[in-house]
Amino acid sequence: MVPLIVLGCGYVGARLARAALADGRTVRVCARSTGRLTPLGALGAQVKYVDAGVPKQLGPALSGLPGATVVYSIPPVGALPPGQAIRAALQAAYGAGAACFVMFSSSGLYGSQPDDDVWIDEDTPVAHDDPPMNNVHGDELEVERCQFERLRTVTLRLAPVYGPGRGLRERLRKGEFRLLDDGQHATSRIHVDDVVRVVFAAEARAPTGARYLVADDEPTTQLRYTEWLCERMATTRVKQELGIELRYPTFRDGEAAIDAELGQT
Repeated sequence: MVPLIVLGCGYVGARLARAALADGRTVRVCARSTGRLTPLGALGAQVKYVDAGVPKQLGPALSGLPGATVVYSIPPVGALPPGQAIRAALQAAYGAGAACFVMFSSSGLYGSQPDDDVWIDEDTPVAHDDPPMNNVHGDELEVERCQFERLRTVTLRLAPVYGPGRGLRERLRKGEFRLLDDGQHATSRIHVDDVVRVVFAAEARAPTGARYLVADDEPTTQLRYTEWLCERMATTRVKQELGIELRYPTFRDGEAAIDAELGQT
């Protein structure tokens, strides 16, 4: 089976590594955070502590697994000139004999589109009014310019990723949710497990230089999504374990009680 090397082991990278390990693949995870790497090492992943801001560390981190797929899941490195980190990663991957290099980019490159009725795709021009996204686009261009033989390159522009422990549901549960721009801007999202499936499909079938927008099929506004989630956030445990029924089981009941207490009709 094709070995997998994950450079930058955040939420998506860790999920990807776990899925590949479950398939019986040789997996190497590379990051500078021991907290992210240790649990994956316990599952059988090879662990390498790597700082992408130190390009000379990349060669040793990627060596020894010829024919591997390298997944680059690292945001632009501010300590280096634009594009230098990913350029060094491409060179290290080629030098190590990797077969495929998959870069995680962002659908944020498209900026805030004025018309929610117009669908965005891979050919939609990127915006150039957001400096952090300009750096992401610069990394994309480094991948596109890569001409190494035997190293197939693929770019995945990920929509906002959600899944267990991450996303709007988690922010609501923690009380950290903020509604932005009145919640009326529509966008697609992508579940982390679908990102994993796209990576596996891309390494198997994507032509070199391919670029894909990775998003689900139903754009929705933040407000509509929030309302849908709130309708489904169950409170059965507190009722069952504490033996209590809510006096005001809906906001309408609660607001009516407030009106009564304040003497309003």
